[in-house]
Amino acid sequence: MGKSGIGFALWVLAALILGILFIVNSSKIRSNLKATGFFGRVFGKTPAFVENAPSLEVAPADKNEVEPGEATAPTLHLVTEQLNQLAVPEIPETENKEVAAENAVSAVIQAGEGPIAVSDEDGHVVDTLQKMNIKLFFMAINSDGSVVRHEVVRAMPKTRRPLVDAINAIIEGPNEDEEREGCRTLVSDGTKLISASVSNGVASLNFSTEFEFNQYGIEGTRGQLQQIVYTATAFPTVESVQFLIEGEKHEYLGSEGVWIGTPLSRSSF
Repeated sequence: MGKSGIGFALWVLAALILGILFIVNSSKIRSNLKATGFFGRVFGKTPAFVENAPSLEVAPADKNEVEPGEATAPTLHLVTEQLNQLAVPEIPETENKEVAAENAVSAVIQAGEGPIAVSDEDGHVVDTLQKMNIKLFFMAINSDGSVVRHEVVRAMPKTRRPLVDAINAIIEGPNEDEEREGCRTLVSDGTKLISASVSNGVASLNFSTEFEFNQYGIEGTRGQLQQIVYTATAFPTVESVQFLIEGEKHEYLGSEGVWIGTPLSRSSF
């Protein structure tokens, strides 16, 4: 084959690759062409397939790219071997092990526990630990003794309930890298998140009684509220947080009486 033949073959290969990329990312490409007005500026008219493309919503820079309870993975094909990575009940004796495994792992995922494990149709594991970047807010103490809010972005395993994961991460405290940045949590020792839900922009977060009493006094109480509110409102559909204690709404938190009777937003601090 001469040089012209090789050149033609390379052009064909490049065209095929571009065609495949366009098919895979057609929605994003059409949306970008629509947003930039490329055809209108260059050719004076925008084709219908571009004009009718849905606009892609981009999360603001201060927001997470996932919803608080978003299903962050495609339909899963789960195999028995993957149960070894998750804290699930032992599979009972059954003729269909794969069905039992799928049911057990689905229960764990729906509860917001454990990573999402994905396998292909043949049962081969494709990705056992998908990640999502989540904004977390801790507190740091300056050299002058003042307490300030400190934002970090942590890569966390994808689950069906990112908001629950984020709040639990705040309760547990910073990891080693975050500690080196001076981060600490002011959430009361022993606090547990009992439940979480989001409706009309308000995240209702239900905590155990330990959340009421902060060992650092009023500054600690305000700090833990600020950590929770900023972390929760980093999700695009959350604007404020209604705090609940053992399922009940309280007007004040702690002996110092910090108001929590209505939903708190970032402007509350």
